[in-house]
Amino acid sequence: MVINRENKKIFILIALFILCLSFIPAQEQKNNGGTNYFVDRSGDELRFIQRIIWEESDYFLHYEVVIEKMEQKVYVEVERFRSEVNFIEVSLASGHYRYKVEVYNLFDELSFTTEWSEFEIILAFQPSIAGFSPNGFHLDEDHVWEITLQGQNLFPESEFYLVQDDKIIRPLHHTVNDNNATLVFSRESLVRGKFSICVRNPGGLDARLGDFTIKANRTSELVFSIGYAPILPLYGYLFKDAETLEAPFSGGFYPLGIAAKVSFIPFIKSWGNLGIEISCSLAFLEQDLNYYTTSASLLNTHLGIMYQKYFMENAFSINVSIGAGITSVLDFHYKFSFDGHSTENITTHYPSGIIGVSFFKKINNIFTINAGFDFIHIFSPPTDRPMPGFIRPFVTAGIQL
Repeated sequence: MVINRENKKIFILIALFILCLSFIPAQEQKNNGGTNYFVDRSGDELRFIQRIIWEESDYFLHYEVVIEKMEQKVYVEVERFRSEVNFIEVSLASGHYRYKVEVYNLFDELSFTTEWSEFEIILAFQPSIAGFSPNGFHLDEDHVWEITLQGQNLFPESEFYLVQDDKIIRPLHHTVNDNNATLVFSRESLVRGKFSICVRNPGGLDARLGDFTIKANRTSELVFSIGYAPILPLYGYLFKDAETLEAPFSGGFYPLGIAAKVSFIPFIKSWGNLGIEISCSLAFLEQDLNYYTTSASLLNTHLGIMYQKYFMENAFSINVSIGAGITSVLDFHYKFSFDGHSTENITTHYPSGIIGVSFFKKINNIFTINAGFDFIHIFSPPTDRPMPGFIRPFVTAGIQL
């Protein structure tokens, strides 16, 4: 596309010039997010070379690029370049600039001149990290995930992060005060490994220092717990005999119950922990119905998959589980109120499913408290009475190995 006499706006590429001692100037990006410079390392000092590109014109002999700098609110010419290609490479000090391109045709006559285009070189500082504390996080023990850095040229607009190869962990937020920076991380973002601490200033200059270690004693968890677990019936019938007696299971509350759980978590990840859970409970049921009373024990044994997610800096977790197992109705019998006669005890076994939600808390990384509820539904061959579903609230205390 030819640059015509209507003076279309040319493409502006950003310049960066960097001094390598206490400060280095760098161009502020105005029109795009790219970086259009390279580093000259041939001398004793680093030099950042900026490339200014414009749209190429047909049938030209050469270009002349005029660069002016703002001095006391007046632009003053500081550089003039002749080029036979549609770009130049310059190295400029900090300041506010503008440039225009003069296009000369094949007769070496000025064909046209572009409009002035402005850009700015700002100061960019070379950061450094003198030290940091602590020297690592312990996922099993720590509850505060903060790193304090000491260094030079650390600013609120600086970018801070942990890096290991292509893995980057960024803090939730950071604060900077007098060349000291505090980085605050979330527990969910942390993974085990050895990292370097990095800081990158506007303009692309960065520094890093290591090693910062994130570790955990446990790569898996095993928890045994036992506690109180009553039964809250929701619907269905516990048992119906071949005659007319029945045992509805849709009302009341059975307070006598106990539960035990074993949780094994072999996968501990930043997105959550995954494992298996075995749960077992025993409740004692008794219900008065007109002229008779039903009595039984309800034994539930289930195996399920459990997902665990910690919140509030590892203060507690929410556990969600789903599984299947066997529910046994033990020693079910009727007792008639008019003569005290009891029927023969009957024991039956049914498949059942379980869904559970609970809050889990560690105490001194050894003892645990777990409180929540499980919903259990009993399955059976088709009958004229639906099998029961019930909620099993529980509170257990345990030990983590």
